[in-house]
Amino acid sequence: MTTSAPASARPSTATGARLRRLAVVGLVAPVVALAACSGEAPVTADPTAPAGTTPATSTTTTTSETTTATASPTSTPPAKFSTRTIKAVIKDPDLGHTITALRVSRNLPFPKNQPVGAEAFEIVGVKVEFDAGSRYSAALEPSMLTLIAASPKQNVPVTSEFGKAFKADPLKTTKRDDRDRGWVFFKVDKGTTSSLRLAFNRPAYEVSTTDKSITAKTFSVVLTK
Repeated sequence: MTTSAPASARPSTATGARLRRLAVVGLVAPVVALAACSGEAPVTADPTAPAGTTPATSTTTTTSETTTATASPTSTPPAKFSTRTIKAVIKDPDLGHTITALRVSRNLPFPKNQPVGAEAFEIVGVKVEFDAGSRYSAALEPSMLTLIAASPKQNVPVTSEFGKAFKADPLKTTKRDDRDRGWVFFKVDKGTTSSLRLAFNRPAYEVSTTDKSITAKTFSVVLTK
């Protein structure tokens, strides 16, 4: 029998999947292609300080007076793009999976056609390596990852809405005893603090050859403090 991985990243809604041991050949899980990330230059603010002139004339017929009002900037520059190299490891002892976060990028620039999103959210990119275990037929999928923020509190799923906005290799579904490395992206609330964790939300499985059950569980690791 084959392994069927859940459609959602969250263990609370995942249904039990069937696992098999190494001797049985499984079906290939569908590949999930995600947006990629760039390490480009920081975001810069547009000029926002126009000046205007307002004339005011006196009530006499012999003199006139003009006053000038200058507008002051009302917007603050956006936070600058930043990226850092890390090594944060999650291990699943039951399935033998290893998930390693290699880089974290903050304040990635929003596509120009999404001004509302740029006002409300920040894009966070994480470069991840999947190393799927060899014992069972359970694959690793990007949708099993979430980003946990401390303030404001959030548990954010992977987003693929940006498509070709960034130029980097996307993280793909990784089958048993195989590896893949690529980027995943998350939208967090604007003003999210630096404390971030990466979570692997393992769904529940049943092993078809032994009728053993593997319960759903969430593993997480600190990315930034």
